[in-house]
Amino acid sequence: MKSISLLIAILLACVPAVGADDAVLYLTNGGFVPGELMSSKEPTVMRWQSKSFTQPFEFSLGGVAAVQFAIPSTLPKPIGEYCLELAAGDVLFGELLGLTADVAEVDVARFGRVHVKRDQIRRLYRWNSGADLIYLGPNGLTEWKEISATKHWREEGGQPLTDQEGANIRGDFGIPPQAIIEFELAWKNRPDFVFALGVSDSDDESIFKRAFRFEVWDNELVIRCELGREADVDSVQETSVGAGRAHFLAYLDQEKGRLLVYSPNGTPHGQINVTPRKPQVHSGLRLTNKRGDVRLERLRISRWNGIPPREVQANKSRLHRTDGSIAYGTLASFDPDLKQFTVRDGKEEIKVAADQISSVFLSPPNDEVARGFRAVYLDGTRLSGDLTTIADDHLRLTNPAIQEPLRLPLSALRSFAILKHDDSAANSSVEGRIGRLELDGLRLHGRLTNGREQPGASCLVWHPDFSTNGSPLRAGAAGRVVYRDPPPPQPKVTQPQNQPQPVGFVDAFLKALSGGPTAAASATAGKRTMHLRSGDTIPCEVTKISAEGINFKTTLSDATFVPHDKVKAVELTIVDGPPKLNKTKRERLLTLPRLQRDSPPTQLIRSKNGDFLRGRVIDMDDQELRLEVRIETKKIPRDRISQIIWFHPDELVSTNTSATAAPKSVATSDTTRVQAMRSDGIRLTFFPEEFAKNALSGKSEVLGNCRAEVDQVDQFLIGAAIEQSAADLAYHRWKLHHAVEPKIAQDVDGPNPDGRAPGIDSPLVGKAAPDFQLELLGSGGKKFHLADQKGKVVVLDFWATWCGPCLQTMPLVDKVVHEFDGQDVRLIAVNLEEPPKTITATLERHKLNVTVALDQDGVAATKYQATAIPQTVIIDREGNVARLFVGGGPKLADQLRDALQSIVTGGDTTKPMPK
Repeated sequence: MKSISLLIAILLACVPAVGADDAVLYLTNGGFVPGELMSSKEPTVMRWQSKSFTQPFEFSLGGVAAVQFAIPSTLPKPIGEYCLELAAGDVLFGELLGLTADVAEVDVARFGRVHVKRDQIRRLYRWNSGADLIYLGPNGLTEWKEISATKHWREEGGQPLTDQEGANIRGDFGIPPQAIIEFELAWKNRPDFVFALGVSDSDDESIFKRAFRFEVWDNELVIRCELGREADVDSVQETSVGAGRAHFLAYLDQEKGRLLVYSPNGTPHGQINVTPRKPQVHSGLRLTNKRGDVRLERLRISRWNGIPPREVQANKSRLHRTDGSIAYGTLASFDPDLKQFTVRDGKEEIKVAADQISSVFLSPPNDEVARGFRAVYLDGTRLSGDLTTIADDHLRLTNPAIQEPLRLPLSALRSFAILKHDDSAANSSVEGRIGRLELDGLRLHGRLTNGREQPGASCLVWHPDFSTNGSPLRAGAAGRVVYRDPPPPQPKVTQPQNQPQPVGFVDAFLKALSGGPTAAASATAGKRTMHLRSGDTIPCEVTKISAEGINFKTTLSDATFVPHDKVKAVELTIVDGPPKLNKTKRERLLTLPRLQRDSPPTQLIRSKNGDFLRGRVIDMDDQELRLEVRIETKKIPRDRISQIIWFHPDELVSTNTSATAAPKSVATSDTTRVQAMRSDGIRLTFFPEEFAKNALSGKSEVLGNCRAEVDQVDQFLIGAAIEQSAADLAYHRWKLHHAVEPKIAQDVDGPNPDGRAPGIDSPLVGKAAPDFQLELLGSGGKKFHLADQKGKVVVLDFWATWCGPCLQTMPLVDKVVHEFDGQDVRLIAVNLEEPPKTITATLERHKLNVTVALDQDGVAATKYQATAIPQTVIIDREGNVARLFVGGGPKLADQLRDALQSIVTGGDTTKPMPK
């Protein structure tokens, strides 16, 4: 039974969130399914209707672990003045109507009048006796807060529990300066926890360290407190390996620094005294699990008058008065009219008014009968026994402590658990490969059984373990059937990668191809694959690419054509997946310059030697591929190409969106789609029509008729899970994204207040200037190569025709540079990604005559961090960045002149020129 309780706790920790009105059924094999309890003719069968299936499952009660119902934000309080603690941990609230030597008559709001056997009552007390009671629980995790972002705690039957190391919860329970805190903690393995009394609802660890704490030291549970240089500690209980529990009443006085610990029957177990210099009162609790597991089963907080409890004879029945006095003897009767108890000790009888009663201890039961079922209500009522009826709106239960059969309404139920199980309940006779169905908030072990597609119901009929029947999955569901989990990821091994040529370097790419080796016969004899946007991975040979799409051959189907809009990548040789590049190189390959926004490349070509070229594939045959690159058509030998990756317009990522962002949600469909993930790496998406003879068959939009043998499949992805999985595939992460838009900078500032020269705040200043090579405007193809300018002072002016401040600043910069004619100072106006015709027209309109370098791919701007323009960079004769100004305005001319003067004359460039 202990192992089953632990299993339930583990299950509760694994469950994703479900709808607010959903209950969740848990199975003993780790499965769980949200849904609704249905009536059953047999008390040993639990009928359960899930929204994901068309028919209810009929689970054998022996395979059910528990049912957890939705918990409202506000929990109801118990009704009735008295709380009765019964055998087996049962708890009942109600009005006491009478008491005899054999039974207690109690009016319970939920059940009516019931008769509770005297020998099954452990204790009764007036829980609702006025202002003394502050809290009665636990009530799950409602009043608790986890300290870490990760959820390490869960609840079972309203009891918080965890088996995670270092798990912390805390809560503000309104503990007064003087309080009685009754608690019960339980564990299944060697305990190692800290239960702190009097903490704040903050992360201040110093308050936690000053709190009164129950803490496990080796094989002892101790109480301790440290206030400055004063500390005290006492042992209250021995602990050992294995299951155990600690049930105590802690009498806490925070103002006087005193803690007294008693057992529930009144036996003292320890005390500590630490005198605080400045008394501080904190009203919270904190429970920390250092190792092992711990569960909070009971928590009751009430006010204390500061008077220590009297010594008691723990083995005797007794009545505790509110003034602290104790009357020993047998509780003989209760008069509901007079509200009066009678205690008999031998021949002497004592009358005690009900409002003077704190609690009554009766003799504990000699033995407890194992229970098969337990129900827990939201108000803390707990009842166990044998389940006799399961109906739509109630259960029927026989409880050994209560004479009447109980009708348990499902409303206000928090949970119920099956405590006795039968391993033979699993349906091992059902044929088929066992797998695991996973939907949103659902996990069921079982098998696919024969079925055909029907209106509103798919051909995926799932037969869970412990169920006597299967049920079709509703059309449009999303999830997966897992037959074999993928292996854990292997540690990354850094492999040297070829340096890809910069995008746009067509000549370099083609030159590299001309020197590459011809494909060996073995390189094309193995498996080459085509990757579709749906995630399909199809072994095939590409025979032709045309304007309409791709022609191919595959052993999986007679289909031979797929349109471009369904393709993500093709491998023309045997490769180990997509290219593996560092972040910087990948960023450059996937950045779309502003110049190409109206006509973005549609493919990325990778050669066998690792070079890349972007463009638009015109066609390909068995000899060559024709690629359009910036209006020009280039021919590339097919046997030099390794991979082609497709870029699609709807994949284009904006500058403020992550390229690995979650995929767009897929609209729910009335039809069912699956993707078979085979053990050999093949992935096929199709619309299933029938499951029979251990195989799923249907039609693919690309391949036509498809059939997937279950024995060859690792997983079946269902519905929207196909797109979600595809988004994580390596090729699908290759998406273009727009280049960052440069901002228009404000005017440059004046001198720095600390006397340093302006323009030296950039991290590039003082470092070697990043090299680049750009074509010059109107030069017939000539290029400007920065590395060739050593010994000269170079001024780079980053600009664009749409930037007003740039056009105002450029004449000022040109004029200042001309002041240094004959001193090897050169101005290069670097234009950011604009067509030459637009640049020429702007220069003519503004009557500007400057040397312009065309940064058509944004390479130079990226290297010089030109995210705001105009930006003016001075590079000294040694090739280092001397100054970097962002912005324009009238001050720039003077600052640029001073900087150039210092650099040309070899002065200190970090200080302003003297006036």
